[in-house]
Amino acid sequence: MLLHDIKALIVDDDPFVSEMLAEILRSEGCTVETAGDGSEAYSKFLADPNIHIVISDMHMPVMNGLQLIKKLREASTDVPVVILTGMAAAPEAVNKGASDYLLKDEHLQDTVVLMVRKVLEKHQLKRNKTKDA
Repeated sequence: MLLHDIKALIVDDDPFVSEMLAEILRSEGCTVETAGDGSEAYSKFLADPNIHIVISDMHMPVMNGLQLIKKLREASTDVPVVILTGMAAAPEAVNKGASDYLLKDEHLQDTVVLMVRKVLEKHQLKRNKTKDA
């Protein structure tokens, strides 16, 4: 899947992580927005209907990743959300509505593009299946 027509919203209170992920996705052709916490991300998402995927840290001030997922799902959006977290919190994130998770470890740079492609492909298949039903 090409990422040239994809707009991603990266949510992380660590500017280094946020910018690193943004640069990786931009190098693949994505358009990227960033937010420093879930509250800012939620506002940006509501203001921009062209956001295709949200990549959010789990632990942030103001509104954390799980709270962001809850707000997005309450807004009746099925936008894919990938949570950045440690292994211990990953199952909880998926149980609360995350599409998938990325471990916030030394391999993050190597896996983010693969994960974005995988999640967007699964999302498209799900939408096509719903349309055909």
